[in-house]
Amino acid sequence: MFRKIGFHRAASKDPQSSEISDTDNVDLVRRPQIAPRAVSDTSDAFLNKPPGHGGDYGNHQRKTSNADPSYPGGEATDLPLISPLHARTLDQLGLHLVHDIHDAVCDIVFVHGLGGSAMKTWSWKRDTTHFWPAWLCNDQQLYKTRIFTFGYNSNFKGGGNNLNITDFAKDLLFHLLAFSQDESQRIGGRPIIFVAHSMGGLVVKKAYIVGSHDPEFSSIIAQVYSVLFLATPHRGSQYAKTLNKILSTLPMGPPPKAYVASLDAQSEALQDINEQFRTIWVHEAAEDQLNVHQSHVLEGTCQWITQRPDLRAWIEGLSNPQASNVFWLVGLPATGKTTLSSTIIKHLQSLAITNAEFRAVLSAMHEETGVTFTSLDQDFKVVWEKIFKGIILKMRFRQPLYWVLDAVDEADQHSLLVSHLTNMQPMSPIGVFFASRPVKVPPLPYRNAPPVILFLAENDTYDDIHTYVQRSVEFLLPDNQQTQIDVTQQILEKSSGCFLWVRLVLENLEHNWHTEDDIRRVLTEVPQGMESLYTRMLAKVEEQSSQVRAMAERILTWAACAWRPLSIPELAVALQPDFTGFIRLEATVVDICGHFVSVDNSRVSIIHMTAREFLLKGGIEHCPFINNREAHTHLAETCLRYLSSNEWRRVFGRLQRPLDFSKKDTRQNRLLLAEEGHPFLGYATRYWAFHVSKAHISSQALSKALQKFLDGYCLSWIEAIALSQNLGYLIRTAQYLKFYVKRVSRMKGPGPSNSPLSLTFFPQQTATVIKSWANEFVRVVGKFGLNLVQCPSSIYTLIPLFCPRGSMIGKVYASDRERALAVSGLPHDEWNDCIASVSVRGDLTASEVLAGDTYFLVLVGSVGNVFMWYADTYQSARVIQHQEYVNLMALDGSQTLLATAGTQTYRIWAVSTGDEIYRIQRIEQERTVAIAFGVKVSDFLVGLEDCSVTTYDLNTTAPVSAFRPLNPLPLSPKVMVFSPDRRKVAAAWRGRPLVVWDMSAHPAQQPQQIRTARSTNALNPETLQWLPDGDSLLILCHNTLIIEWRLYDEEQIEHSHIQLRQMAISQDGNFLLTSDHVGTMSVWLFPRLSLVYRLVNENEYIRRLTFSPDAQRFYDIRGSVCNVWEPDVLIRADEESLEDQSSIGDLSTATEPVIRSDESSQCPITALASDSADHYFSVGRDDGTVVIQDAVDGKRICKVYGHSSVSAIICLLWSASGLYMVSGDDAGRIITKRLKVKGEAQWGVYPVLDIRLTECVQQFLFSHDERLLLVSTATSDYVWNTKTKAEICRRRWDSKPGRRWIAHPLESSLLIWIDPEEVHTYTWSTLERIDLPQNPSEIPQVLTPGHSSSNKVVQWITLTENKQNIVFETLPSAGHTSTRSYSGLHLKLLSTSDLGRQHPRAVSSDCMADLAGRVRRLIGTYKDTIVFLDHDCWVCTWRIESVVLDVKRHFFLPRDWLNSGTLQMAVLNRQSTFFCPKYGDVAIVRGGLRL
Repeated sequence: MFRKIGFHRAASKDPQSSEISDTDNVDLVRRPQIAPRAVSDTSDAFLNKPPGHGGDYGNHQRKTSNADPSYPGGEATDLPLISPLHARTLDQLGLHLVHDIHDAVCDIVFVHGLGGSAMKTWSWKRDTTHFWPAWLCNDQQLYKTRIFTFGYNSNFKGGGNNLNITDFAKDLLFHLLAFSQDESQRIGGRPIIFVAHSMGGLVVKKAYIVGSHDPEFSSIIAQVYSVLFLATPHRGSQYAKTLNKILSTLPMGPPPKAYVASLDAQSEALQDINEQFRTIWVHEAAEDQLNVHQSHVLEGTCQWITQRPDLRAWIEGLSNPQASNVFWLVGLPATGKTTLSSTIIKHLQSLAITNAEFRAVLSAMHEETGVTFTSLDQDFKVVWEKIFKGIILKMRFRQPLYWVLDAVDEADQHSLLVSHLTNMQPMSPIGVFFASRPVKVPPLPYRNAPPVILFLAENDTYDDIHTYVQRSVEFLLPDNQQTQIDVTQQILEKSSGCFLWVRLVLENLEHNWHTEDDIRRVLTEVPQGMESLYTRMLAKVEEQSSQVRAMAERILTWAACAWRPLSIPELAVALQPDFTGFIRLEATVVDICGHFVSVDNSRVSIIHMTAREFLLKGGIEHCPFINNREAHTHLAETCLRYLSSNEWRRVFGRLQRPLDFSKKDTRQNRLLLAEEGHPFLGYATRYWAFHVSKAHISSQALSKALQKFLDGYCLSWIEAIALSQNLGYLIRTAQYLKFYVKRVSRMKGPGPSNSPLSLTFFPQQTATVIKSWANEFVRVVGKFGLNLVQCPSSIYTLIPLFCPRGSMIGKVYASDRERALAVSGLPHDEWNDCIASVSVRGDLTASEVLAGDTYFLVLVGSVGNVFMWYADTYQSARVIQHQEYVNLMALDGSQTLLATAGTQTYRIWAVSTGDEIYRIQRIEQERTVAIAFGVKVSDFLVGLEDCSVTTYDLNTTAPVSAFRPLNPLPLSPKVMVFSPDRRKVAAAWRGRPLVVWDMSAHPAQQPQQIRTARSTNALNPETLQWLPDGDSLLILCHNTLIIEWRLYDEEQIEHSHIQLRQMAISQDGNFLLTSDHVGTMSVWLFPRLSLVYRLVNENEYIRRLTFSPDAQRFYDIRGSVCNVWEPDVLIRADEESLEDQSSIGDLSTATEPVIRSDESSQCPITALASDSADHYFSVGRDDGTVVIQDAVDGKRICKVYGHSSVSAIICLLWSASGLYMVSGDDAGRIITKRLKVKGEAQWGVYPVLDIRLTECVQQFLFSHDERLLLVSTATSDYVWNTKTKAEICRRRWDSKPGRRWIAHPLESSLLIWIDPEEVHTYTWSTLERIDLPQNPSEIPQVLTPGHSSSNKVVQWITLTENKQNIVFETLPSAGHTSTRSYSGLHLKLLSTSDLGRQHPRAVSSDCMADLAGRVRRLIGTYKDTIVFLDHDCWVCTWRIESVVLDVKRHFFLPRDWLNSGTLQMAVLNRQSTFFCPKYGDVAIVRGGLRL
């Protein structure tokens, strides 16, 4: 059992020497006869000391005041000079005796290095007459030593020999052995000291190694007392390879030398020498070793272990025969076990070191028998029988004896050692402290209690490492406190409890700290010292049997390449089917993996990041043990194979909750329930795409596994993601797949080929499909995210039907299947580039949009609310309520704080929680025109209309500085923006030149003003944008011209080819996003302003635009809707997380921009009506046309008629018989037509009415026999006869504008007036009221207490199919019907049986009050149920006669169907077919209410 040794180094360099040395250090290792030790000597006085140093060495007299009487030199002796002839004799190959003495006590052997010789190396200026080792005979302390010098052929300039270091070492051993046959003169009869220079040190080390394993040389090796290494390249030399290259290139020069190659820093021979020498060199005495380790312990560290209760109990309870006598510290390699053991020794003051009686017996045995007790001489059984059983266990000590054994796992027979020590029966109490790596030990029958085991965890040594790192970094980087903090934090995060890594990194940092790149490189590369450790660990893995080695390699593959550490149950499944039937997998992992992994809390993880690097990338002398691409390919195939099973749909089906949403969704991760019986399910579900992204792109097996999974089992995987309640994994999967596709697209090779030998055709073909699936996952989240989370099984029943027919899900999972639900009418076969649309509320108008990495935010300034959605899943996050009018908002640089500027206060919010953090009361009266966070995290800048800028300290909410320009313009600037560095502020006025102030300069300094001599365009700015460099401004002028103003060059560049109204620049400055006056958006490559992408629109005004931080998405707001766009042309793989090196350079090579059409650019539908037979429906459009379309597939049949092309249809009704159609436009024109079907796609259209009113129509109503038509406006009602085409009557109302009419269900001659407060009955013929007004309190009310129904309107009214109830809803009045608000909606139910009574009966008012809170829009009635759309876009029904709120959800609508005008036009006919307009088309949903 051997211990580690550390060599102590000292500077040593000879500028005259021609020998290779990569170090300026001197190492001294010495050892006594019985207890070897390692010490250091910092002196280099023996190496080529110049004679003139301190006087003339040629005439130097050494004086001493304490002369030894036997010392031949006396008090003063002349140093001898070597004659040239004698020097030439000695300066030859072999071993030469320089000085002899008959009673020598020691032999000193000098061994030269590369290019040296036996004499010249040890002579001043290589002059052998000054051979200084000969002078040692005159030294009072060294005169009784024999001096030898050894020469070998290390002349690299010569030709011939190609020997290596091993040859030289053997030659040295032979010469030592054959020196003399005289027993008194032989080498090996007295202690030996080697003095070795340069490569000679390696020769001596190799000789020691060879001699230790050969009995012929054992007597010599046993006498080696110490070795003095002078400038020995223990770690190799960077010049060795260069030297051999030079030798090989010389025309007539010598050949390269093998021993020179062995000196290379990457030489395997050199590594072997160091490793073997380390393991066989018997180390220093216990006391010295203890002192060495303790000298490395920082004050205040390692004390935690002595304070542990379990250790204290072990120490104090040793006298208790029932207590355990063994304490076992188990830790991974290089985690500080040895240092902790030394701390324990000091704490115990071990009697094993200081017991004099024991030492006396041991010494007597050695003197009497000559036996030694090193592992070179005796095996463990001999040592145990002679020392332990023969001496120690029979002795009685006055106090307990404690033994500390470190590195137990390195013992030759560690199981035997542990067995003997734990079951010994001593006469006195003996406590044993073991320290080892995780080691497999057979179950033992412990004599007392089982051992106390402490598994060394990362958090145990964290404080010690922190102290060590902090003090070291403070010493290395004393001048930069922030750098100290950053470097310390990075080292701690990467350390993983590994002391060795920390020490090696700090050593490297000592010489590589000059730049940030130097520090980053040190922290990411594998230190050389760690590599040797890993090499030894790997050797243990590779020496196992082939089956066990394969198992270890597979386990290490998962540990090194998995996204996160796997649990033992997960790993057991992951290893199938190759390895199964484990008895105890955790023990197997520890036993066969060479300690590269640890098992903590049943999690298998790699011990350190450098271990992962070593396994995946190899070392200087070793190839990678694990092929990274092949590993990820295997892991990806394993995950896909596991997920490709029909079992999962059955498993997940048992986890589905009924669609009962009477209680708030708790967002429980139901996938965890499935993982209880299927442990690998969670990992495979979340991370299969990660492994695909890193797998071999040419793997056909992986391509087939992907195809099988995507075509057959993809939906069950999406269901699993939905059950986990985290749709972010879908988005991340899409990113990984797009990265994989990008790798495939870059694969070089021949063109597409059908040849089976082609490696490019199959991956390229697969890549197209995978890219489509990646886009599919993003769209599923954007369109159906919330509903998918609420009902994961909808991925089978609903979502495929709402996907475009040409989409991957639509083609694979929605075609040719019998389903209760059918969706038609939308002609689009592919997804568009809009991945999500969200709405703030139908009656609100968004004013600003900001985008971050985690959220995107939309401001509705009129109500002071900021709506937030998650940027990856587009689900609503929260609403921040400022409760004032807000005109500005801003995010800080880290996107953690949001600032809003209200009329009375500035408020700062925590983005992650929505909590208000700071509030600054406004005291100034000027309007706020700009806000921004400062460069300092606590600074907040406010720009006012007087052009002043105030900086507030957020910690105190007090102003800390103010900038007030001299002579500002008296006008309020139209726009004011801060530069990115917050040093400058730009302000623009209409009709005035743009100016820029430098706020860091003196206030008296004049601002920089744009020159307008050449052009007056800059006098009409609309918007300003700073470029990211802060040196240029983009100016959007009133005439849609863009001017780039380069401030320092005073240069103005005009771009007239871009017609725009809004613009936004990406954070990296590479892209410019613009929109024009009709809503067409364009993306330009900046600064060349070449078009990259265009989305054509002709109908919508876009209020604001912005890029996402990575410029891969952009956002726009139109009215109440915010749209999220992700064109493929902007997609670049995430370089940081996906290791892609793509850049915008890919776009610069594109020859043609991508042009697409926005579906919202179609002529929008503005009114919709259905016939009663469910055969047709009609639509009115914004261009005044009325068209009939097929109710099955939505295809256009014919145009019925048209209004003016500049008028939009706002109201449309098709009579129950299908004979009449009436429409009204926004100009007050009313047209009624009589229809007749003449044949397929042929309709007869006959005029009935064409009138013009002074105000727009709000409602049409036919009588039961359709002879009469009611036309209702805000102030008047008209009745027309459809037969005679004459007006029957009219009434003008001075009040009650919120009324609605409905035909009396029982009396055909009557109709019913309903407003929010009253119900009346009127006659069709005269519009005269015939009943008494009802008391409002007697009408079924669902208003909450204290709520007034004034300023409300009846928005919608219908009669149930059984004619028993009239259902209507009321909403707050919002003026024109196109701006209807669904906030404050209330439901009312009136029984038709009560219409003739004085006091109508209320029905289930409590239920309806609750129901009203769930209704977003009433759609209609079906049989005896109310059909409505809830706030989550589900179409729901509630049975009217139900006494409880029993709401049933049937199907949901994609969120992009529901723009601001969709809700008020959606229609449900009597056959339950649902019609929903989407821009210029109508989606038709059949059979939805049967689900």
